[in-house]
Amino acid sequence: MRLEELAGKCGEWLRGSGPESDIVVSSRIRLARNLADYPFIRKCTGLDRAAIEKTLRDKFAQIPGFRDIAYWDVNGLPDVDRQFLVERQLISREHADSDGARGVVIDPNEQFSLMVNEEDHLRIQSLEPEWYSTIFGVYH
Repeated sequence: MRLEELAGKCGEWLRGSGPESDIVVSSRIRLARNLADYPFIRKCTGLDRAAIEKTLRDKFAQIPGFRDIAYWDVNGLPDVDRQFLVERQLISREHADSDGARGVVIDPNEQFSLMVNEEDHLRIQSLEPEWYSTIFGVYH
């Protein structure tokens, strides 16, 4: 998957197709995790950040359900592409603007993204239309 493909369509969370879409556009759930073998991100060296990014990228590649998932090296993306990901709420402004090794995994429907080396080693977020919880399976 390329960023141009994401730009050519609307993510599921942006569709506004549910019964309360005139009030609530979307909901986001985020989970932050850190790897035990490395210091917290603010204490990491450049080598630590590179090792974390490589470790997580390699692990993502081994997940069978991630065949259609795209991984991008955020550090290597042009400013306009990072801005696009921020506007789509797939990465944070801090993630786009920081330095060093960092990446993002995004599913084709933009329903989840995994940020590597943001404020934590791994930041997982799920974006859903309206106030919908896949945990409870009901609209609120």
